[in-house]
Amino acid sequence: MSNDFEEKDWNPLVELLRNEVQEYGGLYNLLERQQDEIFSRDPQLVLATNSEIESYMSEMGGLRVRREEFVREMARGCGADEEQPLSKLIVHFPDFMQPMLQALVDEINHMIRRTRQKARQNFMLLSRTMEINHETMQKLQPENYNRTYSKKGRVGVKTKLPTRYQAFV
Repeated sequence: MSNDFEEKDWNPLVELLRNEVQEYGGLYNLLERQQDEIFSRDPQLVLATNSEIESYMSEMGGLRVRREEFVREMARGCGADEEQPLSKLIVHFPDFMQPMLQALVDEINHMIRRTRQKARQNFMLLSRTMEINHETMQKLQPENYNRTYSKKGRVGVKTKLPTRYQAFV
């Protein structure tokens, strides 16, 4: 049985990991809501939710940083490399704690994958919506749109009309 860490060490870590799982769940729910708003074609709600997502992600970044700092301190405490991920430090915990810690790490990684996938879906939906909007506006007001090419040969639209969208991926 490994005993590098004691209860005073793992209780704060478990709390940080649980909070992180919970926050990723909240972010996923915001992305779900944004997708519903995209499908209901409500641009004001989509933009408002996008701002909410950006704010939420900023808060989550702080939570992740606190967890990473705590893990680095734990690594120093047991003489391991500070840059070692938590999954490599699990062996330093008592045997009865290892499955729970591994489950929390696995759940966080799963939530990260799900959240990124949902964000990519929303980005693609919004990109396609904007593309259709540009095509429609170009047909209605062709004098306001010029097609241009980037250095990579991609077709772009240079418009005199203002466009606004903040994407998250």
